[in-house]
Amino acid sequence: MVLQGAICRLRSVVSSDVGTILLWENDPTLVQFSDPHTPYTKVQIEEFIANQQLGFKVNGQIRLMIEVSDSVVGAIDLFDYDGSCAEIGILIYDQSNRGKGYATDAVNTVKAYAQSLHISMLKAVTDSSNSASNALFSRCGFVKTDNNTYFCCMNRVIAPSILSADFGNLERDIKMLNRSAAEWVHIDIMDGVFVPNISFGFPVLNVVAKHSTKVIDTHLMICEPLRYIERFVKAGSHYVTFHYEAAEDIDACIEAIHAAGAKAGISIKPNTEVAVLEPWIEKLDMVLIMSVEPGFGGQSFIAHSLDKVRELKAMIKAHNASCIIEIDGGISASNAAEVFSAGADVVVAGSAVFCAENPEAEIIKMLNA
Repeated sequence: MVLQGAICRLRSVVSSDVGTILLWENDPTLVQFSDPHTPYTKVQIEEFIANQQLGFKVNGQIRLMIEVSDSVVGAIDLFDYDGSCAEIGILIYDQSNRGKGYATDAVNTVKAYAQSLHISMLKAVTDSSNSASNALFSRCGFVKTDNNTYFCCMNRVIAPSILSADFGNLERDIKMLNRSAAEWVHIDIMDGVFVPNISFGFPVLNVVAKHSTKVIDTHLMICEPLRYIERFVKAGSHYVTFHYEAAEDIDACIEAIHAAGAKAGISIKPNTEVAVLEPWIEKLDMVLIMSVEPGFGGQSFIAHSLDKVRELKAMIKAHNASCIIEIDGGISASNAAEVFSAGADVVVAGSAVFCAENPEAEIIKMLNA
């Protein structure tokens, strides 16, 4: 399944939960992949990060060596990359390293890089008798088609909202999300003033951050968000989103989120026009479109939200901005396709995931709707 090629110079180093994943660019003139290099020191890796050009070679092959401690335990290949689709192959070198999560972590790392390169589709072809590979790609959000071919749409992220999780079994539900193809976990913070409901605060966020291996996406539905931004970042938030309608000083909120080390998002309610965000579109990392009235889960999707997503997408393009679009409220596998097609990058889903008979399968269904 893995293309048996040669490797050359290091292209970039990726942080991984299991160790270091090293990206190489193919060069047939160099040594065979089975003995790629002696282990790198921490100082050498830091030098590679500082000095090497990042990225993939168009129409080429990329090999990723999976390095844990001082050992290279396997490799992943991206090949036949043409800017829109890339094929993925994986190999763990010996049986002693199987079943430890290295492959899952590495595939998810490849997915993250493919997204950054705007690759829209990943493909994997497996042997029908290889149940471990088939299970791996299914677990990582790939959908099986004919001839044991698996496809994964790359420009889509599902962010399950734990507002709909079972709080009597929160750790169990978080671990389920860790296993799933969802890449983010969405945290809804409500104060009972800005919205007519109270959810949870720092103690629950601390628990989520402790057990989750996913991106923590925190949505502040609170008054005076500036007062709490730094604490939410310190509690583990990777994205912090505040409401346009609740912030007295939007620039100060964006700057505070960035200063604390997180990515800044802003959200608007269904009755707020997208145009109000134009002064800040180049400063933001994300815009969250509410497709229901914020405050409660389980509401029906507001169809007009699709027009707002399209308008926002056009605004981002006009400003050559880099922020992504998230949408939250009333989304399930039945309407995920039109939401993604309208231009959303991230879809928040609460009851559609946690109330499903098989939440992990439902997440994959939404990703590939």
